[in-house]
Amino acid sequence: MLRIRSIYTSLLRRGGALEPPARRRGRRRRAIAILAAAPLAALAIHPSGAALADAVAKPVIINKPFTAKPGDVFSLAGSGFGSTPRVYLKPRRLTTTTELPVKTADDATIVVEVPKAAVFDVYEVWVANGAATSPHVLINTPQPQHFDNPEIAAGAHFRIFGRNLLLGTLAPTATLVDVGTGAQIKAVVGVSASNAYMLDVTPTGVLAGHAYKVLVSNGYASAMSEASVAGHAAGVDRFAIGQPWAYDFVTADGPGYKAGVKGTNLADHHVFNVRTDVVLPTLAKGDGKTNDGPAIQGAINVAARYGGVVYLPAGTYNIGSTSISLTSNVVLQGQSASATKIIYTATKPGFIIGAGASMTGFVDLTLQNQDKTSTTTNLGTWQQPVSKVIIQRVVWDLGTGFSINLKGDRIAILNSTFKQAINSWNGSGAGALLITNTTNLTLKNNTIRWASNQNAFGDLVNAIFENNHFTRSASDTVVAGPDQLSWPWIVRPIRLGDVLSRTAAGGRQVSLNFGTNIVFQNNIFDTSDGVIQYNAGDGETILNEGGGGSPREDFGTVTTASAAIIADDSKCSGACTWKVYPNSKVVIVSGAGAGQWRKIAAQNGNSFTVDPPFDVVPAAGDHFTISAPSYENALIRNNTMVGNPIGIAMYHGVFLNVSVVGNQLTNNGGIYLLPSQANQRAGRNFFNVARNIEINGNVLKNLNGNYPSYVSIGFVMMTQNVFWGKSVLAAEVRNNQITARSGTFPYTFGEGYNHLTFYQNPGGGAYVEEGNGAMWGTVWQGNSCANCAVNYNLSTGAMDTTIWNAKATNSPGFVSTILKDVTIANSTKQASTRTLVGKD
Repeated sequence: MLRIRSIYTSLLRRGGALEPPARRRGRRRRAIAILAAAPLAALAIHPSGAALADAVAKPVIINKPFTAKPGDVFSLAGSGFGSTPRVYLKPRRLTTTTELPVKTADDATIVVEVPKAAVFDVYEVWVANGAATSPHVLINTPQPQHFDNPEIAAGAHFRIFGRNLLLGTLAPTATLVDVGTGAQIKAVVGVSASNAYMLDVTPTGVLAGHAYKVLVSNGYASAMSEASVAGHAAGVDRFAIGQPWAYDFVTADGPGYKAGVKGTNLADHHVFNVRTDVVLPTLAKGDGKTNDGPAIQGAINVAARYGGVVYLPAGTYNIGSTSISLTSNVVLQGQSASATKIIYTATKPGFIIGAGASMTGFVDLTLQNQDKTSTTTNLGTWQQPVSKVIIQRVVWDLGTGFSINLKGDRIAILNSTFKQAINSWNGSGAGALLITNTTNLTLKNNTIRWASNQNAFGDLVNAIFENNHFTRSASDTVVAGPDQLSWPWIVRPIRLGDVLSRTAAGGRQVSLNFGTNIVFQNNIFDTSDGVIQYNAGDGETILNEGGGGSPREDFGTVTTASAAIIADDSKCSGACTWKVYPNSKVVIVSGAGAGQWRKIAAQNGNSFTVDPPFDVVPAAGDHFTISAPSYENALIRNNTMVGNPIGIAMYHGVFLNVSVVGNQLTNNGGIYLLPSQANQRAGRNFFNVARNIEINGNVLKNLNGNYPSYVSIGFVMMTQNVFWGKSVLAAEVRNNQITARSGTFPYTFGEGYNHLTFYQNPGGGAYVEEGNGAMWGTVWQGNSCANCAVNYNLSTGAMDTTIWNAKATNSPGFVSTILKDVTIANSTKQASTRTLVGKD
């Protein structure tokens, strides 16, 4: 959710037509909307300014795009470029080298364009500053990042996710490389099921127990995956989970078991029919009246001895308030979801998976919580991790009970339906799914319908959300009384009798904080039962908020550094506390080495050893952050979103390697990236960074005027009056389409493309103009904006921005402005810096 402290005061001084300042909580939510309503400065496109002396040091390219095609404009970030750098490009398969015209440049940022007539290839790119030449970097090489399965087996296809995996006209290949022996196995790539972000691969010759990396070629270059997968023996996937670990479920009796025969081998007994099995102490009735809870639990306890399936034939099994506890190696399976039903009243947890349980789950069942006033758990694990859990072809009516609550490793929820009524868990409600601290999550082909709050996920590694249909009901409302008049708002003041969402904050489709190797692909996110009534800055479709009020970040100022070690001994002496997490990175954000981020190999007090070594050694006084990424390697692709106030939100976090591509947002708000900074005066140290971000090929349409359509990349300055470093480097926004509607309130951004800094510094003094910014080298290319009053809104803090081939496809008679630039405070006259607007 947006918690942006107000820029109200500075804008009020400049005559903005703003809301009354009666509600400070509301103002912080209105900050972005206020900016859209404030007077904007005249068009300002600034020259490069005072020339910098050519650097004597060797130039170094620190940040470059993953992908560049003929005609693409792109930015290079680095060090030592000088005032008049020269940039060269060479297709790898040719001998010809082309000097690229420099569109705009300073000592650390260069913007150039791949010639439209260039041959597509892997491009070698380098920079010369007159005295020296940089090392060459490669663009368009494959970037294999992660896999959809933790294990592979011969004949079982799996997918590799990343960037540039299928490009141009050449065919990709994949080769398994045995980590232990170095042996190589060619795999078959399903080209028709593959694209630039995903390869579908079927291996042969996989050895169980061996670890494999994958050598990927996109036909132009090759790269080895950093991650590895484990080999698994070939087998049969009887529950159709699609992952080799599912081969290990025991689903049939062995040859030694003969039902009812004296002396039979009970160790071979693995399928237990709860209504007929002679070895069970109690048989179930399945008549919908008898309490079958003890019989089902008894069957689970017997099956746990040797592993297997507790089978419920067609019928209705009433377990009342009995808690059913699943154990390792036991699956609860019905005849089908339409034929087998379990009903219960969850006055205590309905179903529990025991702590540490593995190889268990639910298949072919309907589960129905009949208590419509309960706030107890439907499925939980006592907050302990579990593993290899399946929910397959299940219809689960949660009633008013709490979410499906899981954590652990290898959790697969497939082809199932979850329904949840309006609820009041902890006073605010809870969505249908709550899954945290989980590795290898697969959520695929499900239908999720709910009304209260959100589906919440956090601390996920390797998670796939694919082909699901999420529907949020607008029915969880309240008629405003005196208690609601103090709620925060940004649309308009709350009045007695208004109908609005019952909870003042927290409503969205999916919230995911701290995710590594994440895929949201081909999902539908829509709404039902009216218009979502949130007016307090919430209502995101997919939100990553980087921990909200508890960011996993710290920052420091370099006192000493080498290629491998960086330290800040000014922070404290003796025993010091830094916010360091297992996946934290060191990121250099100011000075000549700004843009470098490295893994932390070791920490010794205030000193951090990094891997790999720095290309440019930070100097004393440079700023750095210690950051756990909110997203690292995330793909949000080809999703359909309808009826939500906000679309895809990346707020107040660290974002590395994120692609937002090909999504369709209709009457569904917009897409935004909004990192921020704050220092110790707020009790928190953080400076968010974003690297390798692309927002490409999305279609956003505002057809009914409920919510604006926009693509926004911004930055929030909290409790500081100077830019502490470089936050967003070389973001790419290409070929998006926006259709706007006049008169739509800016919730939470105005329509069009926004590149804005939000300055909020309560009690911290006036903004200090240093000719600096937090957003560097952003490229906006080929984007269209139909009926946008202003196509591009820019402000102070946007540096070396390029707007190229902008399109305004307006209705007859509609007149729009391509660019307006605004200063963020009275103390500065500088709006954006070195902004270039052009076309070819």
